[in-house]
Amino acid sequence: MALVIENISKKIQDKQVLENVSFELNQGEIVGLVGRNGAGKTTLFGTIAGELLPDFGHIGLDDLDYNKTTRLHDQLCYIDMPENWLRYYSPKKIKTILKVAYKNFDESWYDAEIKRFGLNNSKRIRTYSKGMRALFAIIVSFASRAQYVLLDEPLDGLDVLIRDQVKQLIVNQVTQHNTTILIASHNLIELDTLVDRILLLKNQTIDRTFAIEDNKNIKKYQLAFTGEELPRFLRDSGTIIAQTGHIVTIVFNDFSEDLGIKLAGPEFKFVEELQISSEDVFRASFAEEAFLWQQELEVDA
Repeated sequence: MALVIENISKKIQDKQVLENVSFELNQGEIVGLVGRNGAGKTTLFGTIAGELLPDFGHIGLDDLDYNKTTRLHDQLCYIDMPENWLRYYSPKKIKTILKVAYKNFDESWYDAEIKRFGLNNSKRIRTYSKGMRALFAIIVSFASRAQYVLLDEPLDGLDVLIRDQVKQLIVNQVTQHNTTILIASHNLIELDTLVDRILLLKNQTIDRTFAIEDNKNIKKYQLAFTGEELPRFLRDSGTIIAQTGHIVTIVFNDFSEDLGIKLAGPEFKFVEELQISSEDVFRASFAEEAFLWQQELEVDA
């Protein structure tokens, strides 16, 4: 079973937000969605979940039209907490509502997680801190026992200890229930420890998909050069992501035997291959464009 997003387009107030967005989510996958602030991630989530109707395109689940097949609606869960009506209720009241909306709602697990994370069961969600609202949305999403869960910036506002617990909770849902999860985030480093692949939302569409295992020729090195200037072939062949004096960290988009021979030459005092991350793959794949884009993300965050 797969969730198929096919040629989705959406305008909001005459502005084209999504255009011909297409991808698939397979059972048991954790997929990341990255894009600049305002790129359309939240609009895409709302459209997939049926909160917004697409102007064009198709959302299919189990070979059926998701929007037109009511019995499929409890197989997908998206809680947009800042805008969701749930914020006006307490966890205790919300449980009674969601047991009706989701036929497989896991009441005992929900109660246990509310208690484990110390959430007040009687207070309205709108009185929670930003981090606690995000945590509650995650608990609700997984308690629904929907096959597909959409999480929008799920780690935003959480402290380090809670964030690690939530990451483990996300992984457990996949291993124990074969849940498929789509996570929107601007933080590539956090996604790196969770996802199987990453979708880039850019210019109103899915611009590229990338995963480390699909990029075996991308290599990351730290090295120290001996001359006064950085060897020209490094700039021509790779993306420099850090430099302090004669010590350089560089990512090669298409590492070759010829590059390996050059790195073993007398121009370098030492050369060490480093573990590569999704952020490295992203930067190498999109070179200077990716580096500038990531810098803008860090300013926006």
